[in-house]
Amino acid sequence: MKRPIPPILSLWLLLIVALAIFIGISMSEDIKIGSHTLSKGYFPETLFAREEEEEPDTVPENPVDTITVVEVQPDTTVHSLLIFGDSMTHNLSMSVAKYGSKNNYKVTGVTWESSSIPGWLHSGKIKEYIKMSNPDFIIISLGSNEMELKYFDRRVPDIKKIVEELDSIPFVWVGPPLWKEDRGVYSMLEAGLPNGRLFRTENIEIPRGPDHVHPTRKGADIWADTLMRWIANSYHPILTTPPDSTSTLKGHKIIYLHPDD
Repeated sequence: MKRPIPPILSLWLLLIVALAIFIGISMSEDIKIGSHTLSKGYFPETLFAREEEEEPDTVPENPVDTITVVEVQPDTTVHSLLIFGDSMTHNLSMSVAKYGSKNNYKVTGVTWESSSIPGWLHSGKIKEYIKMSNPDFIIISLGSNEMELKYFDRRVPDIKKIVEELDSIPFVWVGPPLWKEDRGVYSMLEAGLPNGRLFRTENIEIPRGPDHVHPTRKGADIWADTLMRWIANSYHPILTTPPDSTSTLKGHKIIYLHPDD
């Protein structure tokens, strides 16, 4: 006597037969039954299809060719330059004046001995000398007398107020030529100034005078040469053709103020 087929096996056989019929129909051409047509499905294509490789994005052969370089031309309308600051400014202003002689702008240099950032801010001297010289460009040389501060952040609002007093006149701020370790003066200047306005002096080898602090005339020339090359590539370049042996201080105004002035 034959054993009956278990129900679960019968179910599997039924599913296998149904799947075979489905695959056979899918792989055959369209079947017509009377007025009706059974279209072939997409099962075979799906079952046997290979994953198509994605084409890489098109990349230019030379990406550099797609970059537009805009060269900023020097501002040739600068006819008056004001440079002011503490005692470090004196020889520097005379070196900058020689650039003025070569590039056809008049330089007014104002050195206020022992002066500080708040001293210039609250004295009214900035507005006074701006009115006197009517500058198209300003160089500020302050920070040497802030070297011994304990709380550098307290000077940051004063720096920002000095920038406001300059109104829209293009300017750069020359950081002090360090003679000892910087404890925070450059961080203070960076915090108070807009981007691109700070010229850092701390790594320039500058010959010093007998006090080992203030630059000599030769040291100031080296300082000025480095500064003017930097200005030529700054956010607001001006003419900075180096002076020659015929460049003099004639026609420029160099002012020296004592601490009590």
